[in-house]
Amino acid sequence: MSRRIGEDFAAFSGFLENYNLKLFSSEEKQIEFYKAMHKKLYGLLIFVAEFKLQKVSVSSEPFLTETTSDLLLSLFCAIQGMYKPAKLQLRCSIENLLKALIIISDPHIVEEKSVYEIFNAAKDDRHFSTQLGTKRIVDLQNDYATLCRTVHGDPTVMHPISALQFLPRYEEILLKELSVLYIRVVESMLGVLYLNYPAVIDMMHPQNHEDFLVCMAKSTKKEIIKELFD
Repeated sequence: MSRRIGEDFAAFSGFLENYNLKLFSSEEKQIEFYKAMHKKLYGLLIFVAEFKLQKVSVSSEPFLTETTSDLLLSLFCAIQGMYKPAKLQLRCSIENLLKALIIISDPHIVEEKSVYEIFNAAKDDRHFSTQLGTKRIVDLQNDYATLCRTVHGDPTVMHPISALQFLPRYEEILLKELSVLYIRVVESMLGVLYLNYPAVIDMMHPQNHEDFLVCMAKSTKKEIIKELFD
């Protein structure tokens, strides 16, 4: 083994020995980003738990579970300064959410590999047939496209890198960018689920019902109430 390879591994080994998550939560700004992201995730966790408990659609359950798993891993990656993997997981969560809903009327969606076709199927699915539902699928598709550009390296959105940036590190600009996307994506998910399954929310345990609504933006709740009852 060459000297340089050995030295590089020694440096990498030192990085691992000193790795500490406290380095990624030492500033108040960081905590506020994580807190806002977690709040949206918590709302989705409540919905999925109640959806399963109320036995709404057994076929949807694995994909809803995978959606929450993707989002939790995305948040965990973000906390460690691993923003690209965080975006990859956020992207996966969108795919799984769409499959969770479409599978109810089209079981063959699980075999579809083309994300383009999954979005097309979603646009024809009853969960996105209302005016607000149509807006949400457009929002999700736009955010998915944004995630694809940043993950695959569109030169217009790539950030300057150095060798050190290949290892996890806190970057306020990148965390803020991810946080905005994360919150918007999960808010869209919560909106779609509330719009299509108001009975699930109504039948929740009182504490879950309260917490679920707290996790949603007032503007989203207002839009849904207007769509449901006007």
